[in-house]
Amino acid sequence: MIRELSKSKSRKIPPRVPEGEAIIDMPELSMEELNEEFKKRMREYRNFVKFILYKLNVKDNSKVLEIGPGPAWITIIMAQENSTLKITGLEISEDMIRVANKNIEAEGVKDQIEFIQGSAEDMHQFDVNSFDVIITHDSLHHWDEPEKIFNEIARVLKPNGIFCIGDGRRDIGLGARLIYNVMKLRLPKEISYYWKTSINAGYTPEEISEILDKTDLKNKYKVIPDLFEILIINKLQ
Repeated sequence: MIRELSKSKSRKIPPRVPEGEAIIDMPELSMEELNEEFKKRMREYRNFVKFILYKLNVKDNSKVLEIGPGPAWITIIMAQENSTLKITGLEISEDMIRVANKNIEAEGVKDQIEFIQGSAEDMHQFDVNSFDVIITHDSLHHWDEPEKIFNEIARVLKPNGIFCIGDGRRDIGLGARLIYNVMKLRLPKEISYYWKTSINAGYTPEEISEILDKTDLKNKYKVIPDLFEILIINKLQ
């Protein structure tokens, strides 16, 4: 469940440590191995998709853009939930696209989905007002120039279109840190390491609001912070 929390009490927040954009094959961790870890988060992905489809009221036959789909499990769940949707995944990592294409074929939804290799900072492939819905999950902390991406989202999203951006936050509180310290002991060393770096690369709700207010999405958004995450949706939703 996504619930709105009050702003955290003022405390010292460590500076953001950028994580970099593309996730690629590494000697210690291939994208196929990472894919197996991502599959363990299906409940989280389903909740995200259901929030978008049913709380934000996505219409049949909508054209959907997912920024940074990774191995495409959110894309797949969305396609399975609504067979009328046409979904484009914009992914900077060719290694991720390789795995994503295997997944959509195995799940029987390849006719609904296509992947394009590229950066969201320059979505020149897409015309103005191209998409009814734009979503992204766990990619915001990879954005080194988020203003550019928010402006591109505003450009390619149709008037009154839906956007939903979910990601982790850097300013997690004591309760979240305790949960993290327990859960990381159950994860492979590489996955635990990248979870930590993703937290360190995250933005705070206040930082995101300041950034959004400098973009074409100003006055069009609502930031909803949760225990570990930030959700950004249309203000009127």
